[in-house]
Amino acid sequence: MLLGAAYYPEHRDPRKWDFDLDRMAEAHVNCLRVGEFAWVRFEPKPGIFDFSWMDIFNEKAERRGIKLLMCPPLRTTPAWLVEEDPSVLIEREDGVRLEFGSRYTFCINHPLLRERGAILAETLAKHYAGNPNIVGWHLDNEHGDEPDCHCPICRQKFQRWCQQQYGTIEALNEKWGLVFWGLEFNSFSQVPTPRVSKTFHSPGHLQAWRRFRSECTIEGVHLQADAIRKFCPPAQFITTNNQPSWNPRTDYYEMDQLLDIAGTNYYPDYGDGSWFLPFALSSCRSFKRKGFQVHELRNGAHMIPGRGGNTPAPGEVERLTLHAVGNGADAIFYFRWRACPFGAEQSHGTLTDYDGRPKRVYFEVQRTFERLTRLEDKLKGTQVVSEVAQVHDFPTWWAADTGVTWNGPRGWYLEYNKRMFQALKHAQVNVDVTSIQQDLSAYKVVVVPLMTLIDDSAANRLLRYVEEGGTLVWHPLCGTKDPEARIYPDRLHPALVNLMGVNLAEFATLGEGERVPFTWRAKEYQASLFCDLLSLQGAEVEGEFTGGWFNGLPALTRRLYGKGQVFYVAGFAEMDFYRDFIRWLCAETGVPSALPSRQPDCIEVTERRSPAGRRLVFLHNTSNQEQTLDLPSAHDVYHSEPVTGKTTIDPFGVRVLEI
Repeated sequence: MLLGAAYYPEHRDPRKWDFDLDRMAEAHVNCLRVGEFAWVRFEPKPGIFDFSWMDIFNEKAERRGIKLLMCPPLRTTPAWLVEEDPSVLIEREDGVRLEFGSRYTFCINHPLLRERGAILAETLAKHYAGNPNIVGWHLDNEHGDEPDCHCPICRQKFQRWCQQQYGTIEALNEKWGLVFWGLEFNSFSQVPTPRVSKTFHSPGHLQAWRRFRSECTIEGVHLQADAIRKFCPPAQFITTNNQPSWNPRTDYYEMDQLLDIAGTNYYPDYGDGSWFLPFALSSCRSFKRKGFQVHELRNGAHMIPGRGGNTPAPGEVERLTLHAVGNGADAIFYFRWRACPFGAEQSHGTLTDYDGRPKRVYFEVQRTFERLTRLEDKLKGTQVVSEVAQVHDFPTWWAADTGVTWNGPRGWYLEYNKRMFQALKHAQVNVDVTSIQQDLSAYKVVVVPLMTLIDDSAANRLLRYVEEGGTLVWHPLCGTKDPEARIYPDRLHPALVNLMGVNLAEFATLGEGERVPFTWRAKEYQASLFCDLLSLQGAEVEGEFTGGWFNGLPALTRRLYGKGQVFYVAGFAEMDFYRDFIRWLCAETGVPSALPSRQPDCIEVTERRSPAGRRLVFLHNTSNQEQTLDLPSAHDVYHSEPVTGKTTIDPFGVRVLEI
């Protein structure tokens, strides 16, 4: 297991490297992430490379048993590259050309950026590929976290992309529905990027643009990965850090197929009752269906007045670390090791102070890394195995989050997905966050919170899943549009109409603060935002609305289909409903909880399992109060003590049971 932090030798007086590395060794650090912003130090002048400073640092790290995860830069270029061709800078949708002086201000499609970035990656790979202390390659940093570029290069590339996608301009006009408002084109040379205009661009135009931008980012990852793989041995893996908890710009399910190991950043809030929504961790685990790495993990408080959820109480950094490991992480890198006295992130939380001296959280990390090092043999070969999945769909995220008021409140796609995921986790079962394009056959239950866009292959995949015995949970607005954002005549993909067994002719919307009650199994709940007013075409009623003029209409239906079943939740329900419903559904479908008895709701429960059936159950107390748990006879391998029956767990405490 790789345990370490992000470290920037170029930010530090080389005479202090030994001091920092000694503190790292004392904290059981065995790997550092380095280099992602060091292009100008690696290549101070065009074609003139200097790796001598990193060589010296690498030798010092190696003497202490600390390996390096090398990050070839791409999207933070030297000033000399901008001086060579200023058009390398991004041109925003409002026509403003970004200035040099920040990060990610460079056009990812610019030929000069790509050429020089590939040369740097190849040169680094030639230099370090044979070095046994370089454990792997981390491609750049946060791919896709830059504004869209609308420069002439991007416009022409988008036009060529459209021609490849649609073949004829008539097909594009038809797919995007451009007869509306009289927006039809005569040639692909007329197709603009969706820059600032009077009102909204066509939904099909916006959707195509987002697919295009995602593919541009993936091309950049491909560029670096190919450059590295020319020279690096198989033992050196390739990874990079995704941002699945908030960044919709890139389809990571597609991008991460270019990587050996998926990676993520993770910055959840601290605080009593702060349920770390491991939506991001489960997503990252699901991108490649195996263990992943956390390349930036939150630790010390940011020095920002008025910042809430920012300061970890004693034990919270340890819990956060074990939370990531319990959800499938096989490497932990905190961001960052030392506080930097200069630069845009001078207030960022760290493990050591501005002179590298240990802070409070350093000693917590030291203890955590020591225990994880001791547990390495037990963790080896284990992974998170799930029988429940939640579908996460980047194209729907793109369509929902355009800022167009016709699509509903901005940000609600991710908010609702996280709410659903939290309800699933409260059932105390493992949950994957899967793409609709991935194989669903391993899951007993698949929940689709919001997947507006669906094509024929995805619809047929869902049909087969249910026919073969799966349980599907469906929601309003799911499956209503084709991949070009055109609404199907029945507001549902034709292949799914019979599967759902309901008619979607009518619906009702609810404003901010409005709720409509419904009942299920003699208990009342609330729905918000949008409700389908269903009429039955083969489904059976499981719950009813009890308020508004649609009182008595189905709020929850069940349709038996093949060997499986589909539940249609006709409104966007509150958390209490999903907690009750998912627990009941897991019991009905035979999805076991990780433990035989239910734990308090403030306890996050995750499980890692080996192919031989050895189980490690992680228990995380998310509250600042001691909790009493009812546990089976087991050994707490994290604290090296036996447990059975009534057992306490400290405030913000962790237990890891070997069962």
